[in-house]
Amino acid sequence: MDPIAELAEFDRETVAQAKAVEQRIQAEGFAAGHTIRDVRVFRVLMPWVGTKRWDGSAESFTFAEFETDKGLVGIAEGANADAEELKGKVLGKNPFDPSIRADMGLAYWDLSGKIANRPLGQYLHELFALETPLAERVPMSAYTWYSFPDLNGENAVTFESYPSYVQEIVRTHGFHNIKLSMCDFEPQRYVELIRNIRAAVGEDVDIRVDPHASWGEAQALRFMREVEDCHLEWIEEPVGGRFAHIFRAGHRLRLLSTIPISSHAWLPPLVPHPSPKGRYGDDALDAELDLDALRRWQPADISAPDAYAGPLALKRYYDAARFLGMGIGMHSAYELGPATAIRLHIAAFTFPYEMPYHIVWGRDRAFPPFSAHAINAHYNQWADDVICGGKMAYDQGFLAVPKEPGLGIELDPERLRHYAFSEEKAAAHTRHIEQIRATHLDALGWQVERSGWRRYREH
Repeated sequence: MDPIAELAEFDRETVAQAKAVEQRIQAEGFAAGHTIRDVRVFRVLMPWVGTKRWDGSAESFTFAEFETDKGLVGIAEGANADAEELKGKVLGKNPFDPSIRADMGLAYWDLSGKIANRPLGQYLHELFALETPLAERVPMSAYTWYSFPDLNGENAVTFESYPSYVQEIVRTHGFHNIKLSMCDFEPQRYVELIRNIRAAVGEDVDIRVDPHASWGEAQALRFMREVEDCHLEWIEEPVGGRFAHIFRAGHRLRLLSTIPISSHAWLPPLVPHPSPKGRYGDDALDAELDLDALRRWQPADISAPDAYAGPLALKRYYDAARFLGMGIGMHSAYELGPATAIRLHIAAFTFPYEMPYHIVWGRDRAFPPFSAHAINAHYNQWADDVICGGKMAYDQGFLAVPKEPGLGIELDPERLRHYAFSEEKAAAHTRHIEQIRATHLDALGWQVERSGWRRYREH
């Protein structure tokens, strides 16, 4: 059979199974007979450790608690910030009413596990009747970047201090995987930086890099060839532009360099589709594989989707990626505790696969060994968290999968008050970052504009 046709057949079976699980979750949740009696919305301003390049020194988050008449509370991160509007949509309704799925967001999954009285990852593992292990902890990649000082003049990370900074977080948290965000300096400066970091951490720490699709193909190839002896784990989508251009560039770069390419666009690709169920809504289950793109390109080695596509969507992506012989990872956005928790649950039930002792040979639809990668996370860069107990603790670079029902975490009222958003706090961070942005290209030593032209300097 044609390999792409074989993938399409396999994917149809995967989607059918995922939709059956989706229908069961929906039916069991609705049948539990809960009614939303209260909604509480919280907006916080969480500082970074240092100032994230010229992006900012803090980020705003909105959380919601959906309380039912039977005493369960579902938690959402990234909720509608307008509390009255949200209440008007959901109060008095069953939390599994399809008409409010997009409004529930992450709370849908928290309540799914709580009604089943299972940690979410375990619940999904049982629903899929998986015979594979259920992970108790998940290896994390520590996100790193150039940091300007914070509002107190502390926690800067410079080109010169970057290697020792990486050494310190490896020593403190036991990370075995480091990710470099690479749009702070001009591309060629990263060759020197990668070499310095590799010398500092040795060969036992994996290094992955992400130019955030901010380079051209020529810059990407030059960089990749010059650091091949540094044994990078992967480079994530170095070239920007339309998806067709990203795929075409990735395809060519894979032929010209030994460094694997990670993608959160080629998962494999789907035909563009609407997302009426919102974040964590698994709308990708209703989209078709882009068979034309699959026949034209092979632009990535690792599939790294975003968790907000939904747990069932990621199960589909990962099964299809492994069927193609790709590795699997997980992309990250700005997640605090609740969104980090669902990422851990997803990885716990989707990543592990039983392998024969040492040989995978000729088995029908056998998944490739050594295909699971540590998941990306900004989590190490937040000053704190708003969940009970504070930030989850790293152990040898792993985070433990929460063991309580649902997401397994709860919001901490005291931390919500401490980090509550205010215009005064936000204004201080805005003034701080505006001062940085005014001169950041000079501070970072840029000789060219981001358009590619040489910088013209006024005398």
